[in-house]
Amino acid sequence: MANITAKDIAEKLGISTASVSVALNGKPGVSQATREKILAVAASMGYSLPKASSGDSRLVCFLLYADPAVAVAQESSFSTFVLKGVEDTAKELGYRVLIRYAYAGRDLAAQLEDILDDLAGLLILGTDLTAARRSQLASLPLPAVVVDNFLFSGYVDCVGNDNLFGAKSAVSYLIDRGHRSFGYLRARQRTANFDDREAGVHLALQEHLPGAALTVVDVDIAADRAYEDLRRWLESQPDLPDALFAENDVVAAAAIRALRAAGIAVPEAVSVMGFDDIPVCELVEPTLTTVHSFKETLGREAVGLLHRRITQGFSPAQVQAAGAIKLSLSTRIVPRDSVAQRPVRPN
Repeated sequence: MANITAKDIAEKLGISTASVSVALNGKPGVSQATREKILAVAASMGYSLPKASSGDSRLVCFLLYADPAVAVAQESSFSTFVLKGVEDTAKELGYRVLIRYAYAGRDLAAQLEDILDDLAGLLILGTDLTAARRSQLASLPLPAVVVDNFLFSGYVDCVGNDNLFGAKSAVSYLIDRGHRSFGYLRARQRTANFDDREAGVHLALQEHLPGAALTVVDVDIAADRAYEDLRRWLESQPDLPDALFAENDVVAAAAIRALRAAGIAVPEAVSVMGFDDIPVCELVEPTLTTVHSFKETLGREAVGLLHRRITQGFSPAQVQAAGAIKLSLSTRIVPRDSVAQRPVRPN
């Protein structure tokens, strides 16, 4: 029977094409019984098995996951720094890196079907990933590591920043600088990272300044829309807090722009602080005080962890059984000009 494909075999067996591809190419990710069943059906259908290879594929995919309903990753240059760390370490370990996009609302394995056989492992930039994608990640047939999202840490290896501690440190820093009332610029598009940062804000106030005034301002994550949201808020806000803390630098930069347009001096009247430490921090006036996340280190550590799983031959399902790894990186404060030192008043 001519031109039999992995998809034909998958349909006959009622299993995924990805599982068939894994079995036909001798890769880990399916049980031995399933592998033998697939090979037997393939032979009966006249499928020609690929020539044996060394099994040492040196190609990994850096997958940028995009969800238009979230769109946080697309509004920041964060991923470019993660990718640099990925490429540097992959080169050291002898891997080549393929960059690919995947989109919400479509089956993840199906979007990788044309390259799955060539990959040794998968790095997923998971900034926009939501809990709805959990089952798709756990069923991937090859080693995978999620970067910048801990929502899946019970199901697949994850590497990310300590967002809770970073935000807690930011508000604590503002308190140490004499600020006593705060505005929290909260993104409407919610991610696991933003939820952790929100928790860190509240934790810092509970620990260091119970009862402090906290005004929550909901803003869009896109710079231009955040600016309009903040401009409207300033028009209706007679009493401004001492400081504004934004969930990321894009929103913080929009806040500085809106404050200056309204004739409000930064940091003399209001201090502003962000999170991530991307290049925009040095481009705004005044320069933006922020929380530095070690973006390139995220990429390096993710490749190192992926390399370990490739060497072990572990698929996500096998990782879950053995114990998935959650690797959290610390953050640090980067003082610049957007935060003032105010006279320290009693708490």
